[in-house]
Amino acid sequence: MIIITGPRATDEGVEAIAEMAGLLGGVPAYNVVLQWAAATVLYCLAGWEGCPLAVADVTIAEALGLTIRHLVI
Repeated sequence: MIIITGPRATDEGVEAIAEMAGLLGGVPAYNVVLQWAAATVLYCLAGWEGCPLAVADVTIAEALGLTIRHLVI
């Protein structure tokens, strides 16, 4: 399963995550039913470093040994 994270402070950021999740067949990180155990890769949208929730997503992914890819749009 693909998880998509990024900045979520604005409606535009949340929409960008949802749009990219749809394009890549992934799940937005803000989805409350997210199952990290089934994840295989985490994609990060630009600006993720400035969002504490996205930083937490990356930290979890690192702890689980997931592949982390950075997307530039």
